[in-house]
Amino acid sequence: MGRKQRRAVMRTVRDTLRLGRSDALIAKPDQGRAVECAAAHAASSHFLKEGDFTRFADWRFVHRARLNLVPLNGSSSWRVGDCRCRRCGYTNESLAHVVDHCMRYTGLYMARHNSVVARIKKAASARFEVLSENQALGDQGLRPDLVLKKGPNIYIVDVTVPFDNRLAAFEVAVAEKRAKYEELRAWLAARHGCEAVVVPFIVGALGSWDPANDAFLKKLCSRSYGTLFRKLCVSDAIAASRDIYIEHLSGVRQVRELPS
Repeated sequence: MGRKQRRAVMRTVRDTLRLGRSDALIAKPDQGRAVECAAAHAASSHFLKEGDFTRFADWRFVHRARLNLVPLNGSSSWRVGDCRCRRCGYTNESLAHVVDHCMRYTGLYMARHNSVVARIKKAASARFEVLSENQALGDQGLRPDLVLKKGPNIYIVDVTVPFDNRLAAFEVAVAEKRAKYEELRAWLAARHGCEAVVVPFIVGALGSWDPANDAFLKKLCSRSYGTLFRKLCVSDAIAASRDIYIEHLSGVRQVRELPS
């Protein structure tokens, strides 16, 4: 066996072992939920080698968070005792509750959401016309984050930041957005006499990039800026969720500046 053949065999063995470890981790009921989402796209872990746009504090948080190893009253199935949320009294203080559902942090969730919307609007400025931003439209008075127009096409863009609870959670979020805006889509198409499309834009609360975003991202900006755009959205989500988590534990508001 020659040198090239030996290298190919060893590469195959390493890849097989790596995939086996990944599959075993994803299959775990507690640790595999967020890992499945993060493993779906390389952008979700872009910071592993270079640490781009990621604070040390975010680095320390995100790995434990994705493995569901953060110390919360109800974060893991093996914990015993009082599982209630220390801030709002909800029955289960899970990480999903803290970074996505606790009513105490509604304003922080909105700020995290708005940071993604702002990045989409900035990226769209060169190629799209912004018809509306968070404005009531149609008979239902729905308020999509952005309505963009490019040529004969209209895009109803609505961002959501669900918890990274397996890829099925992202699929459910996409289906809900499309059903919610279907009537508005038809109304806009009839009013403007062109094709209208609902674009659910999903970024996980723990920084998982939904691969389904890429179809619209290709229309939104250049390939090189798209690579940067993914990194910024992922890092923004991780940093915001980390700050929410720390405030939940300490009761102290965290302040940071978003990267430009």
